[in-house]
Amino acid sequence: MAKRDIDPVLQQLAQAINESGQATAPITVAVHGTVLNGALISEQRYFAELVKGNPLMSALEPASDMLGKEYAKEAEAASDRYLHILATGGRGNAELTEGLWRISLEAVDGWTLRAGVEADDDRGPFARLLDTPVAGAWHAATD
Repeated sequence: MAKRDIDPVLQQLAQAINESGQATAPITVAVHGTVLNGALISEQRYFAELVKGNPLMSALEPASDMLGKEYAKEAEAASDRYLHILATGGRGNAELTEGLWRISLEAVDGWTLRAGVEADDDRGPFARLLDTPVAGAWHAATD
């Protein structure tokens, strides 16, 4: 399989979110046929949320040093190659798409920022299933 290009706009957005630590961006991403809706979050928040759900996962947090300095160094070097998403749903089985996702930037087929999306979406299940981007353009990754 040929190496895929990484969208530099998406990479810069992810880097800005990571640098802020607390900023989020409402996003929809398509990855190998799966469409995820949610919030782009920082890597720091991703690991904090992961630990909240399961305290044993604290070893995976690079800052913990539980897996050694080499792991922390490798994780830090790789952080600019991943998106961290707190997904609220997607196309298909919502149970399988909700939650924390760490996605390789190379795996992203397309993405869009969604403006004005509220957490308490009361449009009903069919409207959410057929959700269309509110603002922004769909960005397709190149092969």
